[in-house]
Amino acid sequence: MRVRVLGQLTVTDDRGTRLAAEELPRRARQVLAVLAARHGRIQSKDALADAVWGDALPGNHVAALEHYVSVIRRRLQPDAPASSCFIVTRGGGYLFDTGRAELDLAELRHRVRELDMLPPGAPERLTLHEQILDLTHELPFPEDPYADWASPARSEVQVAAVAARLELAGAAMPDNPSRALRLAQEAIELNPFLENGYRAAMEAAVALDREDDALRLFEQLRTVLDDELGVTPSTEIVRLHRELLARRQQPAPAVAVPVAPAKRERFIGREAALRVLVEPDQPQVVHIVGPDGAGKSAFLHELARHVVGRVGIGHGGSSIAVHRLAWLRSALVQLAASPEIIAAIDEGGDDQDRPLDRRTLESIGAMFAGPEPVIVAVDDAADLDASSVAELSWLVRHYPALRVVLTYRYPSEVAARPLAALGTPVVIRLEPLSAAELAPFHEVDLAGLTGGIPALIAVARRLPEIRLAVAMQLARARTRWMPEPAWDILRTCAVLGRLDAADLAILIGRPMIEVLDSIDRLVHAHLLDEDDKGLVGHRSSLVRDAVADQVSGASKRALRERLAAV
Repeated sequence: MRVRVLGQLTVTDDRGTRLAAEELPRRARQVLAVLAARHGRIQSKDALADAVWGDALPGNHVAALEHYVSVIRRRLQPDAPASSCFIVTRGGGYLFDTGRAELDLAELRHRVRELDMLPPGAPERLTLHEQILDLTHELPFPEDPYADWASPARSEVQVAAVAARLELAGAAMPDNPSRALRLAQEAIELNPFLENGYRAAMEAAVALDREDDALRLFEQLRTVLDDELGVTPSTEIVRLHRELLARRQQPAPAVAVPVAPAKRERFIGREAALRVLVEPDQPQVVHIVGPDGAGKSAFLHELARHVVGRVGIGHGGSSIAVHRLAWLRSALVQLAASPEIIAAIDEGGDDQDRPLDRRTLESIGAMFAGPEPVIVAVDDAADLDASSVAELSWLVRHYPALRVVLTYRYPSEVAARPLAALGTPVVIRLEPLSAAELAPFHEVDLAGLTGGIPALIAVARRLPEIRLAVAMQLARARTRWMPEPAWDILRTCAVLGRLDAADLAILIGRPMIEVLDSIDRLVHAHLLDEDDKGLVGHRSSLVRDAVADQVSGASKRALRERLAAV
């Protein structure tokens, strides 16, 4: 028999036939999980009950515990005598005996102990790391990720998984940088605060001639460290970043060398929006809007794949308090601007208040003097300063071949900002992808899982922890500017399912007018939708589950009792 707890609980018999472990009662699964987490150690009935029930112990917790152990034995080993059951009664408690049932967590811990006994650089280390890699596609106990008994084991597995990926990524260089990049990115997903992962990913990206990706990885690291820890990247990784920037400023070779086209990543939907920008007589200024996770950045990169060599993408957010024209510099580098133009932008962007002079603007404009349209795209453009907007406006007026594409969250976001002066002749809102668009690309109900939200589609096949973390981040980002009742509604629907506005008003104790306003905002943000009966509920099951995970058991019971009373 084999028990798997790295990921969803799975039990197979000696012939490899899967047993219905997922059909065990919830408490029985918890009992089994706690014993697996503490395998090889006798757990007293009191200690086991404390882990499973916490402060909500049933009246006779010993009897309840004995019942669930009996259920596990009957369901998973119905024909086995008590003497051969892998859950052993010993010393007044219970023990998960790995001599009677294989356990993937025990196997992982054994591999880690073997690693600890080997000196650094020993060739056997890579073999052990490969075995750990095979075992750690998912973290253990996803049903109880925050339980006191589960957290130590999850941290232990996370550390082993990250270490294996980083050591194997280092071993893959320089012969297989693609594998090194993939492994380093997986390590970053598991631990987004670990600089070693970003450095390994940046070095692999450089080896693949993907310097833009390496620079984006540095910006991701800098943002994460600043936002979450209030620290800056280390001197070593800052030096690597500067070397990349210096390399980008070197003049291009006089003779162009043909390069094989990059392998195109799958991009779903958005055909109508892309046609607006690639067909003849496209508008000169287009605004692309949509809430966090709507796929605005991915849309720009897909546009660049359709209009090869004629799209430059900058990021407005990277210019704030750093370099006023960082967005323009990045876009023009991608459009093969001359070193003289880049140098002029570097000099002009250092002064946060002084616009570029007419001569520099005309030099830039010469890049848009040909017959073919050239697109300058600014991602996250809402915070562009007045001078940048004035320069962009001047270029648009004087060079008809220049096309400008701007992305940001909502039109109201720029109403009182300098960007509004550029005008909004065409605004394209990126709606969630439909079930029909998603159906050919996935074997499960991707529309129901993700709500058609591109940020969730991108992580739909990742570890459950990653999917739920992204879903929670997206829900928080999209509700950040909403009134307080919005989050209460999101929580209530996550626990109780679809409800009408009247019931929600009673359940969260808010006036109906506030509830209706919040529902409208949540629907507009594609977090909730409304069925034909007028009931509102979560559009994405991932967001629903992520929000529900943040609600305590006591709060869930209280909500259900209030709903029953209503």
